[in-house]
Amino acid sequence: MTRMFEWIIGNGMQDPAWVQAYSSAALVILSFVTLAVLCLYAWDTHKLAKASVEQVKNAQMPFLALVKADKDVDPITARVSALSPPTYPAWAVQNQGSAAAVNVRVRGECAERTANAPSSFSEPLNPIPVGAYTFLRVHSSAQIRSCTIEYVSLAGREFRTEITTENGELRLVFRRL
Repeated sequence: MTRMFEWIIGNGMQDPAWVQAYSSAALVILSFVTLAVLCLYAWDTHKLAKASVEQVKNAQMPFLALVKADKDVDPITARVSALSPPTYPAWAVQNQGSAAAVNVRVRGECAERTANAPSSFSEPLNPIPVGAYTFLRVHSSAQIRSCTIEYVSLAGREFRTEITTENGELRLVFRRL
């Protein structure tokens, strides 16, 4: 056995058959390394493509918020859900996202019941385009304790915006259903 190693070290390194064997082994190792790098590249490209599709979906998403609108609201972007125009300031739902919202349902509770404002409200709204306001039938002096706005994007994805006040702090939760 030792004579074989002596021959490999002494003479075999220069033997053309051994040179060809070493180069073949080096090519196999290099091929496996190349295959591993290509697999990692394909996996990374797959993740990038999925993230790109998700980014496009998020860019086409409505976001409805409850706002108190003043008189300087542009009448073109204001849709009145009641029969008469609201007295200002007024509670409104505004689409602050980048896509229209359809099948909008709003429900909520006021902090206290007064003669002008009932203790709760619920109403369906028309589709709300980007940047538009839709006024609610809630008295402008009412303090809203909680409000839930459910809506659907044009792509068919459902969303919910939940607004609550606890100890004077406003909490907002945006969810995709």
